[in-house]
Amino acid sequence: MVRFRASLAALCLLVAAGIAPVGAAERSGPPRPSSARFGAFTALEREAIVAWATAQPKVKAAVAGHRTRLLRAWSDVAKGSSGSYRRAVMVLRDYDAGTAQEIAVNLETGAIETRELVGIQPSREEIEEGMAIVRSDPALATLVANPNLTLIGGFHNRSLRSNDPCSREICLDFAFMKPNYGGPERYVIVNLTRRIVAHHDFRAASPGQPPARMTETAVP
Repeated sequence: MVRFRASLAALCLLVAAGIAPVGAAERSGPPRPSSARFGAFTALEREAIVAWATAQPKVKAAVAGHRTRLLRAWSDVAKGSSGSYRRAVMVLRDYDAGTAQEIAVNLETGAIETRELVGIQPSREEIEEGMAIVRSDPALATLVANPNLTLIGGFHNRSLRSNDPCSREICLDFAFMKPNYGGPERYVIVNLTRRIVAHHDFRAASPGQPPARMTETAVP
């Protein structure tokens, strides 16, 4: 699931733009973007900076052996003890830990700060992947084929039940909505860590009742 290795064509573009590919990035400081200090990265700058950051030992150690995905990356200007500096910030989803890692890079010094985040909402890519899992599930074929229903959602929620895998893994909730704001026909939970539909007919608990399991079977 890791999507950080650039293709050969992308590497050629990086070299043509004067930006060092990952191999060189491991041995030097971060790429120096030429875009405006208060502006956004160009596509090539973003790719090069992400490649450099994810090749650094501190970042590798934070996600060692885990399946990760870049959710988003952006540029901003932060304040430090010696003044303001341009910074790259990226968020990596960690599917095995059920969390996310925020990685902040000082583009002047190469210093890296990381912190763990919980409850980060999904990227468009994750939502599309979750919808594809729903649409490919045979048990939901009738709902998927119904032209009067629209699949919406993709919100990241965590189960409140400790024995539910969705309490520690990345689960998204979706709904098949009726037309004309008629409400949901069915709620569905997708476990992105396991790439399965975790619950085919999720129903929230009634007031005063224990929270409902987001996983319909007693999987470990």
